[in-house]
Amino acid sequence: MDEPGVPWRQRARRTRTAVRAWLRAARTAFASAGPERDAALLALKAAIATVIAWQFAVRVLDSPTPFYAPMAALLVVDRTMVRSIGASAQRVAAVVVGMGVAWLVGTLVGVHWWSMVPVMVLALLIGRWRRLGDHGIQVPTMVLLSLLTVKGTDTDFTYLTIVETIAGGVIGVATNAVVFAPLHIQQPRDEVRAMTRRVHQLLTDVAQGLRGGWDGQAARRWYDTSSEIVQSAPTVLEAIATGRESTRFNPRHEVRPVDIDWAGYERTVETVRRTQWQVSGIARTLVDAADEAERQPAPDREFLERYAVALDEIGEAVEHFGLPDENERNEVQRHLEAAITVLDELGLEVKETPLDDPHAWPAYGALILDAQRLARELALKRDEATVPTDSGPIRLPLSERVRDMTGGPAQTQE
Repeated sequence: MDEPGVPWRQRARRTRTAVRAWLRAARTAFASAGPERDAALLALKAAIATVIAWQFAVRVLDSPTPFYAPMAALLVVDRTMVRSIGASAQRVAAVVVGMGVAWLVGTLVGVHWWSMVPVMVLALLIGRWRRLGDHGIQVPTMVLLSLLTVKGTDTDFTYLTIVETIAGGVIGVATNAVVFAPLHIQQPRDEVRAMTRRVHQLLTDVAQGLRGGWDGQAARRWYDTSSEIVQSAPTVLEAIATGRESTRFNPRHEVRPVDIDWAGYERTVETVRRTQWQVSGIARTLVDAADEAERQPAPDREFLERYAVALDEIGEAVEHFGLPDENERNEVQRHLEAAITVLDELGLEVKETPLDDPHAWPAYGALILDAQRLARELALKRDEATVPTDSGPIRLPLSERVRDMTGGPAQTQE
């Protein structure tokens, strides 16, 4: 049985925790750019758009119930201009369809219990139309509202509702464009860099572990880390897609365009995701070798030390992978060739030299094969991948590159 006062203390503790988390997010949003600041700006813009639309409905449209304009403005402010425009069009279309169906039914057959059933079924089916997106629910909502309040026959009510919705959508889109137009460039850059650095660190850790002594716990940690990198890839790809989308119809990007190799970012993430299949395979082989229940003998120390050299070389290749410079690409190639040379030598020795434990050959073969595939996967995408540098865009805008080649002044824009 709970002690008296415990539930209250738990609620108070949860409240304090929530308040501290909110304060941390607020401090982060104020101090630096990032998801927290993006969320705060989005909320601020939605509030501004709502108030402007409300005052527009009251003062300009003279609406007795100024609800539809601010609601439309609130719902169409989104993370990118493309989504904002799309949401506005979907909402307007849904309201127009809903009010049109209600007006047609109310005018032709009137509002009766027997007419409401087929009308609501039709409205719900239309509301599920994919092109209306999340705003499809507005179709049955507007049908029901119009039929129950004015029986669908009040032309002024129908007209004013549609006009308010259109005005609110326009105000929401305009506010989103004018007030801190959303341009999500930094987050995908940071996430792509973080992903490749994490892969480099993982390969370095595995190599150091193989030299300095390792056990099943360390191998499982490497396996889990590799799996986490694979699972993070969809999130990074989504951030890249949002960043690319945020440059469309964006006034800030039109004024100061930045030429970013979004496709190169995507190829980097896809390549890293595929390489982790091989890293996971390496870690899994080591996990099995350390597990007595698996009865899989581990390779000898000399082999693992030389194998660690190959992993170090691949890790160094990842450190330079995707950087936009010919010297960097040459470094990638140099490190990968060195790794493949070591692996080929190990493979030849395993093939021609009797093993201390003949039952260990599956572990030797699996480690060599996975590392070779890892190196070749990186070599295959060496010239196509792009990893953002720490400052400045990957490439100058086309107009800036032309001026730079002709000797004119050029600026690096973010």
